[in-house]
Amino acid sequence: MTLLNGDKLTLCIDDRPLVRAVSLAVRPGEVLAIIGPNGAGKTTLLRALSGDLTPTEGQVTFNGRALADWPARERALALAVLTQANSLTFGFTVAEVVSLGRTPHSTGAVVDHRVCRAAMKALDVLHLAERAYPSLSGGEQQRVQLARVMAQIWRPDGEADRLLLLDEPVTSLDLGHQRQLMQAVRDFADSGVGVVMVVHDISLAAAYSDHLLALKDGAGVAYGRPEQVVTEAQISDLFDSPVRVIAHPDTGKPVVLAN
Repeated sequence: MTLLNGDKLTLCIDDRPLVRAVSLAVRPGEVLAIIGPNGAGKTTLLRALSGDLTPTEGQVTFNGRALADWPARERALALAVLTQANSLTFGFTVAEVVSLGRTPHSTGAVVDHRVCRAAMKALDVLHLAERAYPSLSGGEQQRVQLARVMAQIWRPDGEADRLLLLDEPVTSLDLGHQRQLMQAVRDFADSGVGVVMVVHDISLAAAYSDHLLALKDGAGVAYGRPEQVVTEAQISDLFDSPVRVIAHPDTGKPVVLAN
């Protein structure tokens, strides 16, 4: 069953196409990473998939319904989005920030508390629960924000499947926390959640994703399993720079090296 479907999506701003006839499909439990150079249309496409932008042509379907037909609260119970910019200057504690993700729900304080603790534990911020959010480092804030959006759809009301959209979630994270965050996303997907994320690091995307969608100049130029997309010819052409691709010695997943 397809959870999210984008059919020949085109998005124009001031008559300039930023995304051109891109199609994709995501099933429950699947991680799709969108890769490509700066200005390729990655964030614009993600905003269309979230409903923040309306496609000029094509349609986004979520759980068998046009995304535009979903009432706001009903959609919030099943679809969560982490954007690149998450400015928050109020003196909320980490626990209070994460609990904001439960706002659409009516599951009660006990369940919400348990969900939020589980999300904070998954992102290694449970020990920061009583810290003031503005006092955290940029990387810590990023992990807290992901815990918030995961808590939003951790236990959805009703029978609808869940979808998580992430725009460059490992920004500001050190190497160890990059891996931890990506593993938390992978584990979340393995529980039945569909994930679409924009990832700058090709090797990291290949390691944790089921499929990759490569964009260049707004068009989809490659779509498939990591080993199908991450080849020396395709990545070199995508970024206009020669690269070397090797297989990871433990996982066999493709790793990109500067040439």
